[in-house]
Order: sequence, then C-alpha cells, then structure tokens
Amino acid sequence: MSILEYISDIPSNRVAFVSKYEEFSYKNLKELFVKNKKTIDNLKNSCIAINSVSRFEFAKLLCILDGNVKRIAFFSNNLDKNLLKKYYKQLHINYDVFLDNDIIQLNIIDENTDIELKEIKNTQWVIPTSGTTNQPKLVAHTFESLSRTTKTNTEIGSKYIWGLTFDIYRFSGIQVLLQSILGGSTIIIPESNYSMKDIINLFINNSCNIISATPSFWRKVLMTKESNNLKLRRATLGGEISDQSILEALKIKFKNIKITHIYASTEVGVGFVVTDGFAGFPYSYIKDGIENINMKISNDSVLFIKPKEKLQEYISNNSMYDDNGFIDTGDLVTIQNDRVLFLGRKSGSINVGGNKVQPEEVEIKLLASNLISNAFVYAKKSTIMGYLVCADVIPINNNLDKNELKKKLLSYCRKNLDGFKIPAIVNIVDDLEITQNGKLRRN
Repeated sequence: MSILEYISDIPSNRVAFVSKYEEFSYKNLKELFVKNKKTIDNLKNSCIAINSVSRFEFAKLLCILDGNVKRIAFFSNNLDKNLLKKYYKQLHINYDVFLDNDIIQLNIIDENTDIELKEIKNTQWVIPTSGTTNQPKLVAHTFESLSRTTKTNTEIGSKYIWGLTFDIYRFSGIQVLLQSILGGSTIIIPESNYSMKDIINLFINNSCNIISATPSFWRKVLMTKESNNLKLRRATLGGEISDQSILEALKIKFKNIKITHIYASTEVGVGFVVTDGFAGFPYSYIKDGIENINMKISNDSVLFIKPKEKLQEYISNNSMYDDNGFIDTGDLVTIQNDRVLFLGRKSGSINVGGNKVQPEEVEIKLLASNLISNAFVYAKKSTIMGYLVCADVIPINNNLDKNELKKKLLSYCRKNLDGFKIPAIVNIVDDLEITQNGKLRRN
C-alpha cells in the first residue's frame, strides 16, 4: 500500500501541510498526483533522489512518488559533495526530482536501469544515518517499516496540528511527517533557514497543538518569550536523551500536557515510547519485551534491540543484525531502581587518564542542578590526562555572578559525579548551536 492509497479515505478538504505562504489539502495531494501522472508512470522502474529541495516540496514529492518508483533517496543540503556522488553511484540513481509550479521536473543522472533493482516490489526509502561519529550509512526502509508503529485514527488525528522541528530529510522528520499524514492531521512545515522565533511564531499563527522535538530544541523553545503563546496538548521528545530536568520543565511550562519520549533510530525505526513522565524506561521492557521488539543489554552496557520483523537493511553487503537478529544501537545504558537510563553513545566517550566519561551523563548532572538551562560537554586535549572534560553552559539566572555560578556548579558536581567526570573547565555562554535536526552540534 502507498501513501496515496492509505490517505484515500481522509476527508479531502482537510489541510495536510501548512507553510508560511501556502496550505495544501489532502485533496490537493491527490490532484498533484493526477497532474503529474504521465511523468510518474514513466518513472516506474527508476531510482530517484530528492536532493536539497524545500521541506514543503519534499513532503509533496514523497506522497505522490511512494509506490510509483523503485527507490527514493533523501539527501539534505549538508552532505559532502564527494560523499553524495558516491551515494548516487551506489544507489543507481537515475534522476533528481523536483517541482516547478507543482510540475515534476527531472535532472537526468543515469538512465540505465540496474537489473537487480527490478526485484524491488515496494518502494525503498533510503535514509542516511546521522553519521555523528563516522560516515553516514544508507538504510533502506519501506512505507511499511516506517509506518508500523504509526497511529492511524483519522478521527482523533483531525484534532491535532503538528509542528515539524526535525529535518524532514532525516528519519525523525520523516517519522513525524508520516504520523501526521496517516493520522489525517495537519503538519506545519518551517524551512531549514528559519530562526527559532520564526518557527515558534509560525506554529502559534497556525494553532499548533503538538510538537515533536529533541530535548535540545525544547530547551531553546523554553528560553523564548514567544513560547508563552504556544497552546500545546502534547509534546514528544526524541533524538537525544530525555533527562528528568527537561521532562519536568515541560510539565511546568505547559499545564495538562501529555508528554511522550520516544526511542528510535534510522536503523531500528521506532523502538518504543515512554509515557510515565520519567527519564529512561522500565526494566520490564528488557525483561518482557515491548510491543514488536525484544531488547537486551550486552556485557559492556550497550543496548541491543531485536525487531519482530527485519523490514529494513543497509544498502551494502553488511548486515545490521547479529546472528540472533539483534541490532547494536551503540547506546550505553545503566540500570537504577528497575529503571534503564541512557548514558550516551559508546563512540562518544572522553578518555580522561584511562577513565571513560560520557558527555551526556555529565550534561544530565549539570542540568539537574537547576542552575543552568542547557549544557554542552566536550573534550579538550591534555598532554597529561589525554583529555580534559569541558562544559559550556547557559545560566538560568543571568544576574548571578559568573564565578559564583561556576562555584555552585562544581560544588554540585563534586557531590554527584566521580572526580574524573567533573568538568575541568566551565564556560558561561549565551547560546549553544544545534543542527538542522535539533541536536546539539557535537562535532
């Protein structure tokens, strides 16, 4: 089943997408397909790329091309050009596809069709991983694999207007887009160059009542005066560790809001959701499984996830599954009081005199002090210790003397962290950079 087939029963006059300048209804989506049917029919055996077009245009193209081409690859504008060239060859891309006044236009890349691709029955959606610590891998999903956890009650969905904060070219952004479409909801789509103020005002002006974002994005939202005018019914968090401080801050800011945090990745898809208001997830998820997945924790504290079905795969000869069908998430966890808590990425640890420090773990402790609104912990090279732990922090109270704030923070750290995890350098900053996908920029 394709997206267009799936949404065929949604009332046609309901608005699907909203931008600063345009509204696009579910009826408009069907009309867009009809308008371009001849071109789409000629793409039946093709592999196409949606490359750096606007987010609004991306949403339209995905809906009308799913089920009508062999493979759709998603490439945002921040990919290295040499890497992009390599991916085009690896994926046998035939055309770049874009819209001009809602008419599909093609840039020819290579019109030869790879014989093996004729075996593909359901359109592959090829999404690069984030590549935070190494070269992004290409993961092939299908509409089925990406929508298996999506709620599809269009009566309930009609009550929600989503605000998109994630990069629509990434797994997280695509997941939010699908949740909105398949629920028959409306989604507000800001472009990647919008400021935080622009994004929030766009949400306010279009009555947004549900936002899915990273904890880092939420922290930036909470620091703006514009956020006072958001009328949210639900908030979801994903993409980074959802610590207790941000969960509590959202509860205080938005009364009677329902808060959900989601564990998902490009490889795993949506793993599970947590709705009890606490950081981490219940140990029972490991013991008994949850919905369509089983989990285990390795001897070196890494979370492994086993989906019920192997619906996604790498575009390479490498398997993402071990011999028992588990996927190595690369996420370190610890168990405290029947709760599994995330510590950070295994590949992101800082070596301090032979001891490993997880930046995210230190950030969570700093935030728990209630002295700062955001923190970024990173390594600085040291000839003696290998690396030093450093922290850039944004104070909650700008009137507090900087030296006094540092003293209070370090005092809190001494009570709550091992000595080698305490930041050697603390910098007071006005802002912390986030990526197009809403995550703290760690590179």
